[in-house]
This record gives sequence, C-alpha cells and structure tokens, in this order.
Amino acid sequence: MRTAELRMKEETAVAEKRGREEEQKNTVKALTATIKEMRPEVNESDLFRQIKKSVSSRFSLSDAKIMDIIRQNLK
Repeated sequence: MRTAELRMKEETAVAEKRGREEEQKNTVKALTATIKEMRPEVNESDLFRQIKKSVSSRFSLSDAKIMDIIRQNLK
C-alpha cells in the first residue's frame, strides 16, 4: 500500500514538472516572438538577456534550452 502511494506521488510530481516545463517553453516562445516583433534587428544574445530579465528566478529551464528555443524561433 505504501509503495503505491509513493509511486502515485512521484508520478504526480513528474507530471507537474512536465507541465511547468512546457509552460516555460511556451513563455520563451512568446517572449521571443514579441521581442523580435518590437526589435526585428535583435540578435540571439540580446534576446537571451531580455528573456532572462523578464522571467522570475523560479524559472527552471536551463540556459541551453532557452537558447535552443530562441534559435528555433528566430529562423
């Protein structure tokens, strides 16, 4: 019984983490599109700095993942 409860808690935690990660990816995509629209000449590093300034310290996506999303959406 205890093992089933722990497994359910772990599965819930993993699902919540995936949901947060997907939400954060969507935030980066939206910020990339918005900043690019306002400043069409913006480069990757400036865009990265703007996004890092815009998100809270609890934002858990790695810098590498953020840069990957930026590169995909600047094309």
